[in-house]
Amino acid sequence: MLSLLITIPTYNEAENIESLLKALFDVVPLETEILVVDDNSPDGTTKIAEGLIPSYPGRLHILNRPKKQGLAAAYLAAFEWGLSRPYDAFLEMDADFSHNPKYIPKMLFELSSHDVVVGSRNIKGGGVEGWSMLRNIVSKGGSFYSHLVLGCPIKDLTGGFNMWKKTSLEKIGLRNIISKGYSFQIEMKYRAWNAGCSIKEIPIIFADREKGTSKMSKSIFLEALINVWRIRNCVASDSGIDQFIKFAITGGLGTITNLTIFFLCADIGGLPEIQISVVCFLVAVTQNYIINHKWSFKSNVGEKTLSIRKWFEFIAISLLGLGVNIFVMKTLLLYFSLPYKVIAQAVGIAAGMIVNFIMAKLFVFRRKI
Repeated sequence: MLSLLITIPTYNEAENIESLLKALFDVVPLETEILVVDDNSPDGTTKIAEGLIPSYPGRLHILNRPKKQGLAAAYLAAFEWGLSRPYDAFLEMDADFSHNPKYIPKMLFELSSHDVVVGSRNIKGGGVEGWSMLRNIVSKGGSFYSHLVLGCPIKDLTGGFNMWKKTSLEKIGLRNIISKGYSFQIEMKYRAWNAGCSIKEIPIIFADREKGTSKMSKSIFLEALINVWRIRNCVASDSGIDQFIKFAITGGLGTITNLTIFFLCADIGGLPEIQISVVCFLVAVTQNYIINHKWSFKSNVGEKTLSIRKWFEFIAISLLGLGVNIFVMKTLLLYFSLPYKVIAQAVGIAAGMIVNFIMAKLFVFRRKI
């Protein structure tokens, strides 16, 4: 059983903290401990939490901070506190019962085979309760917008109910976090995905708070949407354009290899052209597969080793690209009066390369969460 530390940032949560802590200790394993990170709440949140410590000796901890410093700073302080102790896993959650404790056992189970588990509102079985249509649209729009900007396949990037293995927090490098507010959750997930962590989303129902006041505001939300671009620029990850340029360069190198071998074997050595063409194709495709794996799509495949199955898949899409090349070339020559046939061939090569790239990115070098 993983030893879990639940981290709960609080500010003016006196109406919720006692009932939440009791509900948590009722459902979590005995190995689980809770750290309340309070930003000097004027409503006495800290005193209420401290009053429960004797009821849960060694399992309830309070981290008092002198003033309100924001969500990101609270979580980073909690992680720093926990990483210096022998915990295997960490859970982020709100203090207002929006994140139901009943999901924690399921999250722990999934964490045994994944690096990160996300309580997701945006997958099948997930959702929200008590929200207006506008708030729901804004929330889903924020996740979708972040998904488009970052190219990250996680459906609920903005959610705050997330469980992390200790190793995943160490892998993403908490000292590199640039977010101060709401975008913290986006950045954490994006860095984890970019670092190659295996991520599992499980469906949750997010209930609107019944007591206390929400800390979310329009300015905080808009700031997060702007920060998504800063996050994208700060976290090293090849964009689709970067990958396409590398893919094209790799294809050019493959062409040089193909022509060089053909010249040496057919022109200099006098060997049969058809058989040599097949050999040249296989050598060039193999070279392209290796370079694309190690360079063009390195951010997708990480440290995965080369495989025979993926090599065959790459050969298949290369043949598909060749077919597109020939089809486009013949179509242009049939329906258009071009001054030079090489124009049709050039357009065919470009079309074949685009198809090759798309198929390689989606299937051969597909990035999984």
